[in-house]
Amino acid sequence: MSEKRSIGEEVFQWWKHHIAPREQGQSEDAAEGKAQKSGGRDARQASARALSARLRRSAYPDILFEPDVSQLVVKLGLGEHQLKPFAQMLHVISCVRHNVPDSLAKRLKGADETPVMSHMRFKKLITAERDEVASLLRRAVTLADERCNVARLAGDMMFWNDQTRTRWCLDYFGVPSESDLGKEADPSQV
Repeated sequence: MSEKRSIGEEVFQWWKHHIAPREQGQSEDAAEGKAQKSGGRDARQASARALSARLRRSAYPDILFEPDVSQLVVKLGLGEHQLKPFAQMLHVISCVRHNVPDSLAKRLKGADETPVMSHMRFKKLITAERDEVASLLRRAVTLADERCNVARLAGDMMFWNDQTRTRWCLDYFGVPSESDLGKEADPSQV
């Protein structure tokens, strides 16, 4: 579990540095009211846009040939059996434009009574074979307005198993997790 969290956090930091500037560099400038961008910021934003586009258009094993991706593979110390899920995960997170606190499953539930992703589509996602999950999650990111918790999505995709699927179901259907229940009611004060 701690390995999962560290991979998710490392991937989030990588995403924040290599992918996020494609959007956020632009919004920072707009917020500051600058008429002209600095050359360094333009170059970083262009580089992030280009890398994001290549990751969205590539598949395994081509994604691994990106120099920034190769450096991340080495930093994480991934084994051969982890490279395909890793490439699929990068393919999906390259579609995320904004990091938010909510998990993708919570975002798919939606704020009102009508879910963003139908129950049938969600069931198809949860019951999908490992090789189908990436394409279904990519569509899910689009449905969630390209916003989710990048670290959690990265960790979940790297360790897509029954425990992860169960947590996704709990998030999607709005069932509080054990940690949420512990925060709400302290048994020592009852």
